[in-house]
Amino acid sequence: MMLLALMLAVNAVLHFAVVGRFGLAGRANVPVFIYAFIYGALAIAVWMAVPYVLWAVLVFGGVGFAALTATFNSIDREKSLDRAIWLLDAVMLAWVVYLLFFA
Repeated sequence: MMLLALMLAVNAVLHFAVVGRFGLAGRANVPVFIYAFIYGALAIAVWMAVPYVLWAVLVFGGVGFAALTATFNSIDREKSLDRAIWLLDAVMLAWVVYLLFFA
């Protein structure tokens, strides 16, 4: 669980880094900004072992992963942070599925 909390915290920091680097101009990064807070809150909830938080991580992480995958080619900026977020989301989702169904 602590590894998942760490992954969520790093994910939130990466989201804030995207917003800090490219700003909120044009409203293109508003979903990224919102997800930064969501992942931060989920990291705290996982750290505090809130019941059913793994299901919330699975839902929000899945939606975020799907949205980033669907819009990846239409992003009009440098994408190295987005690639890191995408990879971390994939690893995080695999870890959550393992924790929910196999641990």
